[in-house]
Amino acid sequence: MINTYEKILAPIKELNELTFKSIEQITSLQLKAFQDNAKIGMYALNTLQDIKDLESFKTYLESQIAVTQYVSDNAAVDAQEIADLSKSFAINAKEVVEKTIIPQ
Repeated sequence: MINTYEKILAPIKELNELTFKSIEQITSLQLKAFQDNAKIGMYALNTLQDIKDLESFKTYLESQIAVTQYVSDNAAVDAQEIADLSKSFAINAKEVVEKTIIPQ
């Protein structure tokens, strides 16, 4: 009887572990992105203090263009990484389900 329960619960446990690992990885990416964006925001606020004239304002705006590009590029990389993690999760979950339905 215990063996039957173990057989039933094993794939559920495996799926839960996959889900937890996936959530952990995505959360880690989000935390890193949040920290990076917070640093960038603080940098932008600090550089505002350096604006003293039209030329320094122009320099500030140019730096913000570069910062915006950097943030955009990082967002694209993060989105791709999340897509890859999601694809990996789907493949692994499918394998668990198939292994459960079609025992070897």
